[in-house]
Amino acid sequence: MTVYSTDLTMLLSTITDTLGLRVAPALPDGPARLELAGVLEQLDNLADRLAWDQTRLGQACERTEELAGRLGLAPDPALAADVYTLRRRRREVSELLRTAYREGVPDESVVASVLEFSEQDVQEQISNGLRAGLPG
Repeated sequence: MTVYSTDLTMLLSTITDTLGLRVAPALPDGPARLELAGVLEQLDNLADRLAWDQTRLGQACERTEELAGRLGLAPDPALAADVYTLRRRRREVSELLRTAYREGVPDESVVASVLEFSEQDVQEQISNGLRAGLPG
């Protein structure tokens, strides 16, 4: 399950830190270093302007809730289409899966449910550029 992208500010901060603290020092002075400085400036400017697409966020919450139900979790009494609910519910699903795998090979229906969910989630959450590098 992808959860890394549920906090846009943290994601941009991590990218900016990595580029600024690890990549930039390794670049020699010149055009590449100047272009990276421009990218870092743009990322800083974007951080406060980004917002979730509410339709897509709602769909991610619905898919997560559907998976939770298929895995046997009770319906979420506080279900809302927001990032905090999505992260909380995905943590609950992850904990259930951790327990299922810790106890041995999980039921085939669990594996099938997670596979179906993951295929949809990858299509939604992972960029086309990164998907090209994934197996299968």
